[in-house]
Amino acid sequence: MTAGFVIRCLNCGEEHKVVPGQRAYRDERIVFGTDNYGADQISCECGNALEEHSEYKGEAFHSEFVVKWRDLSGKEPINRTNNI
Repeated sequence: MTAGFVIRCLNCGEEHKVVPGQRAYRDERIVFGTDNYGADQISCECGNALEEHSEYKGEAFHSEFVVKWRDLSGKEPINRTNNI
């Protein structure tokens, strides 16, 4: 069994394999990471991009920490239910 992941852009279909070893960062069409404020983001050269957004929902002392992905691409969301 191989260690790693495959990340696929739902907009253009580009796939990126993340496996142990040295990265060719400048050649990657899909990039991901965490910014200086701790928010995760992922983007593809086709323009598809997501950014993590988190906040507390509810009343004081009874709130829930909610984390969502925010679309930064400016495109309409793709409606895919079983095609991931």
